[in-house]
Amino acid sequence: MPILLEITDRTGFREMQIVAEAFWLGGPKSGCEVLLDVPDVHGRVLEVAVDAQGRLRVRAEPGLPFPVRCATGSVGARFEHFLDGDVLNVGPALVKLRFQSEAGEGTAQELDPATLALVPGSPVGAWYQTFMDMADHLEGLEAADRMVAAAMAAIVRATGADRVHVVLDSDADGTGDSFYLSRPDGGRAFRVSRSVVNQVRETGRVVHVPLAAADPVVRKYQSVRSEGISAAVALPVQALGKVLGVMYADCVRDGAVLTAEDLQRVAFVSRMLASSLGNRVLVKHLLDHDHQSAALHTALVSHSPSCSDMVQRVKLYAPADYTVLLRGETGTGKEVVARALHDLSRRSKGPFVPVNCAAIPEQLMESMLFGHEKGSFTGAAHTRRGHFEEAHGGTILLDEIGDMALELQAKILRVLQDRVVQPIGGRRQIKIDVRILAATHQDLEQMVRAGRFREDLYYRLRELEILLPPLRERMEDLEMLSGRFLAEAAEELGLGHLQTMHPDAFVRLRRHPFRGNIRELRHVLKGAALRAAGGTILASHLDLDRPELRASAVGVDMVADAGTAGLTWKERLEAQEKQALQRTMEAAGGNLTKAAEMFGVPRTTYREKLVRHGLLTD
Repeated sequence: MPILLEITDRTGFREMQIVAEAFWLGGPKSGCEVLLDVPDVHGRVLEVAVDAQGRLRVRAEPGLPFPVRCATGSVGARFEHFLDGDVLNVGPALVKLRFQSEAGEGTAQELDPATLALVPGSPVGAWYQTFMDMADHLEGLEAADRMVAAAMAAIVRATGADRVHVVLDSDADGTGDSFYLSRPDGGRAFRVSRSVVNQVRETGRVVHVPLAAADPVVRKYQSVRSEGISAAVALPVQALGKVLGVMYADCVRDGAVLTAEDLQRVAFVSRMLASSLGNRVLVKHLLDHDHQSAALHTALVSHSPSCSDMVQRVKLYAPADYTVLLRGETGTGKEVVARALHDLSRRSKGPFVPVNCAAIPEQLMESMLFGHEKGSFTGAAHTRRGHFEEAHGGTILLDEIGDMALELQAKILRVLQDRVVQPIGGRRQIKIDVRILAATHQDLEQMVRAGRFREDLYYRLRELEILLPPLRERMEDLEMLSGRFLAEAAEELGLGHLQTMHPDAFVRLRRHPFRGNIRELRHVLKGAALRAAGGTILASHLDLDRPELRASAVGVDMVADAGTAGLTWKERLEAQEKQALQRTMEAAGGNLTKAAEMFGVPRTTYREKLVRHGLLTD
């Protein structure tokens, strides 16, 4: 059978074809059929032969000044089987041997992969089976004990070790177990050299004792003497940047050694085991993270079809760093959705800083957002970081962005464009890494047309947009939301049980318009839980029949029906809001805190609305 040789040595690259049952490779004065240009060698180097079964065999001439190596290890003076297409390192020269079929074109030889490991005398037989066993376990992410069992069996099969011990740390797979395998006793536990194992623990390095009797330190270990350990190797099992455990192997036969090749094979199996365990840890972490996310992001839990688009957009937009504009009526949960966007993003470990632009007086807003230097204005006794600096590496939410003054809108636009802020009274420009989210219940398009909101800022904020449906469009979630708020109330009131609701109470809830949306539902249920004093919540406990609310509703309807011809929907809503503000102020007797609670917004937001509608002087 012709054999094709590809040779690379100091003379360059060349190909040769040899038709012979056996031939030699040698130096320039050897008289061999194939000559190699290798230093300090003139005689024979390597013999190649074909056995009766048509397999290649190779052996090296003894006494060479350099080793002859192939993929399976060193080539010695005795014939060893050689794989077709493998490469020999003959000192500095490379020799590749390949069979060349005389049959010409035709079908390639078909083999059962399982038979490759069963070739008598094959130096890779045990290793082939090792690869297959470990690959099976890696592919299926099997239990840790099965992975470890395969790894230990591979070491016993492919090395000179008599015993193998693996210990996994408790956080590697949640087990913290120890595993044993020995040639005579199977999986029965045995005493290992704790000194060797502890050294690996302390240093994180490999310990190799090829022959204990020749090591003046190791041979004095108590375990080495009592167990008759003649050789040992131990190394850390490392994956995902951390040590998951220790792998240990030893010999207990007189004079038995663990060679450098044994160490390499143990290290290789350890690496495969570590990869498998690391994959399990990573998958478990991802699954746990998904469960935690599902429990954390209440904004994404919904049974209503009207919320499906919102939920999908949150999941899609969260990983990106684009600016997102959240739109919806007051109380629909815009801040909750903003927090979900942050927690599902790559910035989740950074800060989340919500800023209510309607709750901060205009004269303080710039200082709150950008910070100020000491002495920059009256009362600035200390240098203060702004909210943008506080959000560095994380996310900032500009809630009620529609209430921001035009002058401040221009400065926000600069932050969006340049990602720098300049504190009041300071000359330094501070570079920030922050994702900006904005939220509003207002008609920004109408505000742009009216000149009350910058058009360029509008388009920069609206890179992505999420619309939150009002509660009246997601009544399928009423029971789920009610249960959540009652659980909050039970915890705040120190109740040891979750209060139940009478069916009539649910009917009353479903009939209520909930103009304050989810925020109003939370206030109603927390108040009902308190009035029920730990018992079943009745319809009367909901306090939805207050006269001020009916008066407010009547006033709104009157405004909507009378004298609204020719008005835009935005103007109608403004009129309705002003009428509702007046009604709640009258019902509360001028008490801002009580009126704000009736209206369903924080006191500061309620006051700003009164000022904007001319119902209160600033």
